[in-house]
Amino acid sequence: MVDVLVVGAGPVGLCAALWAKRLGLSHLVLERGTVAETLYRFPRDMVFFSEAKNIEIGGHPLVAQGPKPTRKEALLYYQRVAEREGLSVLTYTEVLAIRGREGDFQVLAKDRKGEGVFPARYVVVATGYFGNPNRLGVPGEDLPHVLHRYEEAAPFFGREVAVVGGSNSAVEAALDLYRGGARVTLVHRGKWVRPSVKYWLLPDFENRVKEGSIRAVMEAEVEAITPEGLWLSRPEGREFLPADFVLVLIGYRAEDRLLREAGVAYQGEKPVLSPEFETSLRGLFAIGSCAYGPDTRSVFIENGREQARFALAAIAARVRGLTPRP
Repeated sequence: MVDVLVVGAGPVGLCAALWAKRLGLSHLVLERGTVAETLYRFPRDMVFFSEAKNIEIGGHPLVAQGPKPTRKEALLYYQRVAEREGLSVLTYTEVLAIRGREGDFQVLAKDRKGEGVFPARYVVVATGYFGNPNRLGVPGEDLPHVLHRYEEAAPFFGREVAVVGGSNSAVEAALDLYRGGARVTLVHRGKWVRPSVKYWLLPDFENRVKEGSIRAVMEAEVEAITPEGLWLSRPEGREFLPADFVLVLIGYRAEDRLLREAGVAYQGEKPVLSPEFETSLRGLFAIGSCAYGPDTRSVFIENGREQARFALAAIAARVRGLTPRP
C-alpha cells in the first residue's frame, strides 16, 4: 500500500507526485498512456500560450528556444523531470475504478497483461480533459472522416477540410492546414472567432481570411454531417458546405468518470471540493481541470500546480497524524 496514488501523469499529476516525494510520502502514479500523454497528443507544432517559467514544476527550469515553449520542448521536459526525480510511474496502465475509503482505497486498473488492484491510503485524481472532446451531437458525427483531434496537416494535403470551432485549437488548426496545402473553411456559430485566441494567431488568421486563403463561415450551426460535407443553419437559411474531412474542435470537458462513479457529490457539473481540493468522499482528491466540468479555461498548468501543493500538504498532515480524524 502506498500513501498516495495519483491518477494521471500529466503536468499536474506529476506535480502531485513530486510533492508526495518531497513530503516523505510513498507514491505511485498510474497513467493510461505515456508520461505527459496529454502533451504527446497535442498538435505537433503547437506553441504554448504560457511562458516557460509558468509551466515548470518542482523547481526544474524549462529551457525553450523561443519566448514560449513548444509542445516538443514541454513534452521532453516533463518526461525528464519524472526521470530525474525518480517518480514512480506506471505507464500504459488505465484506471478503471476507485473504491474504498480514506486509509483503505482499492484502485482497479488494467494494462496489457490484465487487471490488477492497487491499494492506497489516499487517491489524487488528475485526469485533465484532453481525452474528452466536446461533441456536436448531430447526425453523421461518427463518420470516419470526422475527427475530434488534430495532429498535423500532412494527411489533409490537397483536400477540402472544414474546421468547426472558434477558439485556439480551431484557429491554430486552420492556419496549419492552410500552410500544409489543404483548402480550409472554418465554421463557427459566433459572429467572429473568440477574442481569447492567442494574440499571435489572431492577426495571422484575420489576414488569411481577408486575402481569401482561408474561408470563414460565421453564424453557422452544424445540423448534420454527410460523407460529402456539412449541412449548416445560417441566418439567411440552410447551406451545404462540401468537405472531404471535418475537424470538430469545439473544446473539451473534464474527464471525471472516475469521480462520478466513485460517488462523490456534485453541484451542477462540478464536484464539491474543500479548500484543499478534497471531494465529498474523504481521502479522495481532485486537482486540475478534471474537477471543472466544461469550464476548462479556469484551470491550467499554472494554477493546477498550486492545487497539487495544497492537496498533498493536507494529505501529509493526515498521514503524520497532525490532523485529527472524525
